[in-house]
Amino acid sequence: MRNPQLVYQQQSVKNASPLQLVVKMYDLVIQATYREDEKKIRDILSTLITGLNFDYEPADQLFSLYRYCQGLARKGEFSEIRDVLEPLRDTWQEAASQGNAAVTKQG
Repeated sequence: MRNPQLVYQQQSVKNASPLQLVVKMYDLVIQATYREDEKKIRDILSTLITGLNFDYEPADQLFSLYRYCQGLARKGEFSEIRDVLEPLRDTWQEAASQGNAAVTKQG
């Protein structure tokens, strides 16, 4: 029998918009800071870096922030990583919510 929680998580990812996926990545990296899992933090930040589109202006700043946070992870500065990423996560969440509201209005 399949784990219902795993099935739910897989469906949640499959049905997520690109913005919602970014929010999920932020959630994962923030959770990893509470577990003080340096490797996981650096891996997730690397994934976020890989997903950056440098044709758009914020990519350079996000790249710098993600690299900075990777350095903080190496130093064990987990609360500082949260201080940097939690406001960004909230901004991405707001953008995702506004995107969902626009789709709902169009539909």
